[in-house]
Amino acid sequence: MHHPDPTTDAVLDPGIVPDGTASAAGPARHVLLTGATGFLGAFLLRELLDRADADVWCLVRADSDHHAASRLREAMRRYLIWDDRSAGRVIPVAGDLAAPGLGLTPARWAELAERIDAVQHAGAQVGHAAPYAALRAANVYGTQEIIRLACERRGKPLSFISTAAVPGDPADRTAAPPPPGRPGGGYVTGKWVAERLVRQAGDRGLPVRIHRPGRISGHSVTGACQLDDGIWHFVRAIVLLGLAPVVAAPEGGGPAVSFSPVDYVARAIVHMSAQDAGPAPLRYLVNHSRMPLSDLIGHVAKRYAVSYISRDTWLERLWQARHRHDGALLKAGVLVKYYRALLTGTGRPPTADDRNTVRDLAGTGITCPPLDGALIGVYLDYFQSAGFLPVPPTHLNRESPARG
Repeated sequence: MHHPDPTTDAVLDPGIVPDGTASAAGPARHVLLTGATGFLGAFLLRELLDRADADVWCLVRADSDHHAASRLREAMRRYLIWDDRSAGRVIPVAGDLAAPGLGLTPARWAELAERIDAVQHAGAQVGHAAPYAALRAANVYGTQEIIRLACERRGKPLSFISTAAVPGDPADRTAAPPPPGRPGGGYVTGKWVAERLVRQAGDRGLPVRIHRPGRISGHSVTGACQLDDGIWHFVRAIVLLGLAPVVAAPEGGGPAVSFSPVDYVARAIVHMSAQDAGPAPLRYLVNHSRMPLSDLIGHVAKRYAVSYISRDTWLERLWQARHRHDGALLKAGVLVKYYRALLTGTGRPPTADDRNTVRDLAGTGITCPPLDGALIGVYLDYFQSAGFLPVPPTHLNRESPARG
């Protein structure tokens, strides 16, 4: 069986160079956005519509533009951000990142190459357990096609959404790809390759930015959140099992978690994308506030009746119960290895140097909310309203955490 080589893949087609003079950073009238039906992508679309006077062309995997429009509405309604008043500025484009030429007709490609002023590339195929080879078409070849489109007719500023889990600097041509076998390794490797393609386009004169967000959580006010994140499946497992693992506090060497609300991440990306990236285009988006995992479990235990058991016993009980509760624990069951690393503190993310981000956002009022009990309460409220978590019998008699 052939295994693709990420290092070989991380070489941009030499024929991809910006045509003519690249557009300057600044307000764009026509923006191409990929990934708009995803979690962060939907909020990027909302932010572009709210903060810029631009039409947003959304590349969506769909059978037709009508089908693409339906998927966009569904995603934004799911996250409580659809607004009929700005719908006329959303232009659906049926396509496919995994297909040659993005699945576009030559006429549609030429139209985008001519009309688009800037590109936000947030689209990707996500698979926690998928190998690199399975994600390569969409995440690597799709990125190369997006770069090709951004270079055609004239250079269009390109913002690429990566992940803080990617190690190293994409400018380092000698670095080895992330080692295989880790949870999410195929996805991270694809982002590692794609970052290098984007950076090479930047070296050839295309204005580029690479954004590396850490773990992204729900909206800081509404709580609207995607329901596939491992940390929330961990919370769900605690609630459905009625059992929580005993975790040491930080002073005892216990683990901590950190995540950034999606509204902050989207607003920061859209703001920074309108600036000149200069010679160092890499930007981290992380929350300096961390919450002890023991505190997160404690906030859940204030709302739901749980008993504490040892870490190993909890993991064993989760594994045994993974097929119960109508399949609600299947995802958590798959992530037992990840949860063991989380609970022991061995699954720490790479160090993120976000000094450039702090500088870019200085004086803008764009700040990341701290992690506290009120924010966790907002998220638990949303998970209950979405049916992801049950409503505890006593919850209706309690005062819900205030929403900011």
